[in-house]
Amino acid sequence: MAKKQSDSLMDAFDKTAKKIGLINQPKSLFDGDKLLKEFEANGTKYYIMPPEKVFNIDRQVAYYNIEMAFAMCQTPTSIKLRFNEVYHTIIRLLQATGDDWVKLMDKLLKDCINNNESFKGELTSRYPAAYYICSLFIIKEGEDLGLWDFELANEKIDDWCKENYRAVDFFALALNVSKESQEIIEIN
Repeated sequence: MAKKQSDSLMDAFDKTAKKIGLINQPKSLFDGDKLLKEFEANGTKYYIMPPEKVFNIDRQVAYYNIEMAFAMCQTPTSIKLRFNEVYHTIIRLLQATGDDWVKLMDKLLKDCINNNESFKGELTSRYPAAYYICSLFIIKEGEDLGLWDFELANEKIDDWCKENYRAVDFFALALNVSKESQEIIEIN
């Protein structure tokens, strides 16, 4: 029954799109309710691969870093550096007295407040995390699976944007792949 409702909604949208003359509507990674196995974007052929076929150590590390960096709007390295700064301030605070203690305590409190606030920020990355996660599993024709970096990810995402693919499809794929990836990681 839900499928019929989805089709009715899609039919209504298509009618409305034709009625108001929408042009260059976003393309989908789905054919009906079935995920495509391959697609073309900006003249490049891409393959949507299952995680177990492409998940090597580099991509697993990238996956964890992407998940953390974008969930918290900061990189694992920047988080570590901030913890180190707080740690060193506490060490200095333990040895301080008088005005030095007050200044260090003030710094510590400000750092803690700023660190806490940093977890509330909006994403400042070029693209949302879902696209970067998809770049781990959507493979360019001829891609070296042993390599992954943000430059390659941005090239892929730029192609997908130029070809006008629907954002929601990448979010659905990232969510699905994230679940599968977590299961693979837990098994290993």
